[in-house]
Amino acid sequence: MNMAYTSNAKTVVGYSTATKVMLYGGFGLIGLGIGYFLPRIAEWALKLPWVPFEGPLKLIQSWQGLWLDAGLTFLGFIVGLVFAYLAIQESLVIACSDQEVTLRIDDRERTITRSDVGRVFVDRGHLVVLGSSGQELAREKSDMSEEQIGRAFTNHGYPYSPGGDPYEAEYRRWVMDTPDLDAAANAVLKAREAALKEEEKDDARDLRQELGKMGIIVRDVDKRQFWRFVK
Repeated sequence: MNMAYTSNAKTVVGYSTATKVMLYGGFGLIGLGIGYFLPRIAEWALKLPWVPFEGPLKLIQSWQGLWLDAGLTFLGFIVGLVFAYLAIQESLVIACSDQEVTLRIDDRERTITRSDVGRVFVDRGHLVVLGSSGQELAREKSDMSEEQIGRAFTNHGYPYSPGGDPYEAEYRRWVMDTPDLDAAANAVLKAREAALKEEEKDDARDLRQELGKMGIIVRDVDKRQFWRFVK
């Protein structure tokens, strides 16, 4: 469950403390159970008529003894906590005030002043912030409801557009050597397509910024790129 709260003239939207506790507890217990039953799961899997990775499964099934059971249980618990930590780190946190908005996800944090914001909306599960000149300042995946995000921004007077991207009709799917784009833009989009296929998120983000400098906004749908010119 996500949470929105206002404190000292600032509205913050993100995972609540209760949700974080539930994530750590839930993932920890799941990991603990998998760790404890891992040799038994391997033993069961080896009885199937056909099962891949038979060699590793036989090795796991051979792990017997009280200390090994305890070690696997503890290791599973730690792995569960790591998964919970990664889920929380990859969740977008939005902090809005009358003067600025701060977006924090992973190890990245960006602050945008209110005067630089031209439009805010949610597009296919992504928070999008456009600048006063139409350029894209931020596009971040968010698990929060559109209602929560909209309330956070409208509470502080930001120009929020409900109902998705107001420029939806202007996007066109990118294909190799699109004639409406110059060679440089096509080259960047080609490189970005490769980054998307390889799931190289940092490269894809950097190339998105390069396209923004060229006056092009790009959105991704199932690893396909759709583009439009900055208005």
